[in-house]
Amino acid sequence: MTPDAQSPMDAIEQAMHDIVSLHRLTVNQLGDLIRVQRDTTDQLQAVSEAMRQVGSLFRDMANAQARVNDALIALSTQLERMTEVDDATKQAIKDLIDQFQQAVPQLDQLAGQLSGFGVLLRQLVREQERLILSAFRQDLERRLPTLFCRYLASLRWGVPGVFYEELAARLPESAVDFWLAADLVVAGALRQAHAPAWLWIMVFVTPEADEALFARASATAMVLGDVLGTVLPAIAVLRPGDAVGMALSQGILLIADGVLHGWEQAIARWIAEG
Repeated sequence: MTPDAQSPMDAIEQAMHDIVSLHRLTVNQLGDLIRVQRDTTDQLQAVSEAMRQVGSLFRDMANAQARVNDALIALSTQLERMTEVDDATKQAIKDLIDQFQQAVPQLDQLAGQLSGFGVLLRQLVREQERLILSAFRQDLERRLPTLFCRYLASLRWGVPGVFYEELAARLPESAVDFWLAADLVVAGALRQAHAPAWLWIMVFVTPEADEALFARASATAMVLGDVLGTVLPAIAVLRPGDAVGMALSQGILLIADGVLHGWEQAIARWIAEG
């Protein structure tokens, strides 16, 4: 036997050693395989969970899409109904226009009748106002002595024409229109001893008094005062409103509601100052 030759026992021992080494390697490889398998299992579980979540998301998206589809269907139905309503409305408007066009001649005739009625109504109102004012003037003429008797003696009253004959020689042509413009005239001697002997009062009868009438009454008194002596303006108003205050501030006599206002103020302006 040579020195390099192995004995059978050595060969068996070497074989056993290789088998053990091979077994250990196999065990290690199996461990690595098990760990890989475990990691793979975890990854598969993660993928499965992700797929589950994706599936849930897809279900939610499907539900949302279903709701959107329902909303679109409802909107479409509503639009169809609106279209039907719009068509009905257009037809109703067209029918109304047709009816209106058919009624235009009748409306024109009615408008003409109403216009004529309006003219007639205005005429009736003016006539009624004239009658009321005429009755007011007649009642005022009857009451004039009562209104002025405490201030004037030898009272005379009436329309301006009653006095025209006796005053014609004294009235210049420029003053005649002012004299005849009054509705009534009151004349008399003042009961105040220091005052002028004779006084003329020019009375304007009106339904309502305004600044223009106050100015006209004042102008009449000034023009006639230069010719006749002492002349007082007076306004008899059917609906006084705030005319009393205006008359008192301007020294113009005012007759309203059967009462004479502003005697002292008129005397102060047209006699004391004049």
